[in-house]
Amino acid sequence: MQYLTLLITVPLALFSVLFVLANGDAVTFYLWPEDDLLSMTLPGWQFGLGMLFGGFFLGALFVSLLAQKTRFRYWQESRKATRLEKELEALHAASEAEKDQQAQARHTEQAAHLLGASDPQALLPTG
Repeated sequence: MQYLTLLITVPLALFSVLFVLANGDAVTFYLWPEDDLLSMTLPGWQFGLGMLFGGFFLGALFVSLLAQKTRFRYWQESRKATRLEKELEALHAASEAEKDQQAQARHTEQAAHLLGASDPQALLPTG
């Protein structure tokens, strides 16, 4: 991928430098035919490099807009993952509490059996 980038960037940079060196004459650009109000006189190389940079930034804007959908989807999925992680932690805590409660009930029954109590609830502390 880096070689492809260099293969495109180096000739484009070389062409830009040669264009700057070869086009020093002033050129008048009209934004509307036969209208001096909307005209601009620039050296040719300034206009050429301006168009090159303008195209670069316009392309970056389009890529950014196209990637916005992906960024939004990533944001949604990360929020969903965070919500599901919290839900999983809550379920895990509830499961642990239930296991502790069952273990406490087993210990109470075993203690009642060992002490010969007929009602295991009588062994639980009150208050």
